[in-house]
Amino acid sequence: MSLMKDYRKSNLAGQDLRDMDLNDIDFRRADLSNTNLSGVIVKNCDFTSANLSGANLSGSDFKGSNLRGADLSYSNLRNINLEGSDLSATKLYNADLDGANLAKTYIRGTDIRGVDFSNVNLKDAIIKLIYDGKYKRVSSLK
Repeated sequence: MSLMKDYRKSNLAGQDLRDMDLNDIDFRRADLSNTNLSGVIVKNCDFTSANLSGANLSGSDFKGSNLRGADLSYSNLRNINLEGSDLSATKLYNADLDGANLAKTYIRGTDIRGVDFSNVNLKDAIIKLIYDGKYKRVSSLK
């Protein structure tokens, strides 16, 4: 078992993190707002309650990531791979998800206001409850 590098509550706002080794890192409650993470591959990282608002994650691979309670408002998530990730209680407010892969994700209590899901892969996603101005129980986002 490997130990996770501890970046809990770190302030990395506005940084270009594309060259950072993104394996086995604990980013819980970290400020990653407006960071550039485009095209990165993330393995075994915990982003619980992290602030990723305004971040550029386009083309990145976050497969199986824990993003529970993370703030991804206004983020560029175009063509991101989030397959199998936990997006429960995540804020996706006005995020750009064009071409994103959300297959097999867990979506519960997620803020989806201003998000267009028309070009998003939601195959086998588990969708329980969403927030689009009020909470509603749904089984599909299209």
